[in-house]
Amino acid sequence: MARTTSLLGAYRRLWPYLRRYRAQAVGIVVFGAFAAVGSKATMVFFKPLVDRLFPEEAVEVPTAGAPMLDRWSHDSLEPFLATLGNWGMAPGVSPVVFMVLVMMGMAAVFAVAQYLFIRLSRMLGAHMITDLRQDLAEHLVAMGMGFHSDRRLGDLLSRLTIDVTTSLRVMTLMVEELLQAPFSILASLAVAYAAEPTATIGMLLFLPALIIPVTALGPKVRRRSRESQESLGDTTQSLLQILSGIRVVKAFRMEAREAQEFRRGNDEFVFRTRRMVRAQAASLAVTSFFASGGVGLVLALLVLVHMLLTPVFTGVGSMMTFFVAIGTLFAYTKRLTRAFSAIYTSLGSIDRVFEVLDMQPDAALESGTRPIAKLEDAVHFEGVGFRYSGAEEQALTDVSFVAHRGERVALVGLSGAGKSTLLDLVARFYDPEEGRILVDGVDLRELKREDWLDRLALVQQQPFLFQASLRENISYGRPGASDEEILAACEAAQLGDFLQHLPEGLETQVGDSGARLSGGQAQRVTIARAILKDADILLLDEATSALDSDSERKVQEALDNLMEGRTTFVIAHRLSTVRSADRILVLDGGRLVESGSHDELVSAGGAYARLWELQAGPTSTTA
Repeated sequence: MARTTSLLGAYRRLWPYLRRYRAQAVGIVVFGAFAAVGSKATMVFFKPLVDRLFPEEAVEVPTAGAPMLDRWSHDSLEPFLATLGNWGMAPGVSPVVFMVLVMMGMAAVFAVAQYLFIRLSRMLGAHMITDLRQDLAEHLVAMGMGFHSDRRLGDLLSRLTIDVTTSLRVMTLMVEELLQAPFSILASLAVAYAAEPTATIGMLLFLPALIIPVTALGPKVRRRSRESQESLGDTTQSLLQILSGIRVVKAFRMEAREAQEFRRGNDEFVFRTRRMVRAQAASLAVTSFFASGGVGLVLALLVLVHMLLTPVFTGVGSMMTFFVAIGTLFAYTKRLTRAFSAIYTSLGSIDRVFEVLDMQPDAALESGTRPIAKLEDAVHFEGVGFRYSGAEEQALTDVSFVAHRGERVALVGLSGAGKSTLLDLVARFYDPEEGRILVDGVDLRELKREDWLDRLALVQQQPFLFQASLRENISYGRPGASDEEILAACEAAQLGDFLQHLPEGLETQVGDSGARLSGGQAQRVTIARAILKDADILLLDEATSALDSDSERKVQEALDNLMEGRTTFVIAHRLSTVRSADRILVLDGGRLVESGSHDELVSAGGAYARLWELQAGPTSTTA
């Protein structure tokens, strides 16, 4: 069952990202509280202003138990206003002008504080979400191949983009609304209580009705939000698959089918989102009902008590201040409940982000401690067995052989025989579940992974290029290489003539996944990348499969020179390309069934001889 995060849990998960910016956080609290509390301070002038409109209703001499605002206005403010004089204006005007100026000045100061609060909080959110996205990306890159082979790319992209962006909403609401709204509510409550304490206590009894719906329906909103985000990840995966295979889609005229499949995914997203919105709307509707009709009901009850039982309101000025303060209080309470509702909606995204961050890299793939400078003797497979996660059959079973330094070892066999798995184990993308791989007599798991990978160069059957320049792609494994070294690698990979016809030379952009290059050109770029790295061990997965006959011959010559003195593992489907290998390993169903040179295996008349006959014809069954 998917793990869910509570509101407090979300705060705890995001706290480490907030802690990195303590100074900004302190500034946000200070400016937020100052702006929230200070902006309500202007309401204390409402009573003296309203009293001047209705002087007959003003309280002349407050009693000892009168509201605090009445006593402050009578004992402090009014005596001070009486000392101002007329300022050349009509009698009674200067106090009004003075109070307005003070209110405007206070509003300006608090507006500046609000500006600083918003600016700091939004930038803090941007910094925090960037850190979260960076941590998630680094974590994904660090995860083993087992993780990536089991995950859908579209789902990971959805978590890295949409879910992380949605998490920013939570951060912003937590930093802004959950911090400032309580200060605003408390400040409004203080003003209301200072104006009309009895009425304020009566209104306080009603506040829980605004909060209960959100807290009651919040978990349901959170759960359905996660389901909605999961469905959105499915649509991202579907779209990514369509665009990645657009040539196949168009070649088979399946545009309408793929569009229909994408629509089906979108319909599922809408269905799941509808359930989430239904729960969210219910909580907000109930809150809106109590905030509108309920507040009116409570006010009516206060009026009836004032009229029929005992005075609740002490005067027009105090009553006016109370109503303004209560209105502000309920406005911020509604904002707070909306913020809680939005946070609950976004908690599903936080679940999905931290679900990945909580996954630990395969412990078996942790780096060893023994350094390795180069391969000195041999790579030795001892009874190696391996099964992919979730697979029923073994990918490799009891594979044993020795590849001495400088040998060319060819791996042949039908599709699914285990050839690529064997290369992955040499590269330590996975560790064997049975047996061990020894490098110069040392278990590969004891070596530093970074040292070992520095000794390897890989050329895949399907060339992969980054959306960058030729220079960046070729020097990917050796960023500090000089232009002379890069050009020499290009010549060795038969790219020299191709480069001469490019106006921008090495600065030519290859496009998304090398889309601006032909298949053969892209493959030669990856070969140049391997040549430039100058590694001890080469892993070649049918490295010449995308080349035409002439280019294949030239590149094969370059590879022959490159492989001289280096240990090379070559996967070959065309057996003619591995006749000169020092040793040919024949795999069948994950088992090593034959081993020897081309001539030895053909003469033996076994599995390799049958494969050779299928490709070369019955007249070529002898060496």
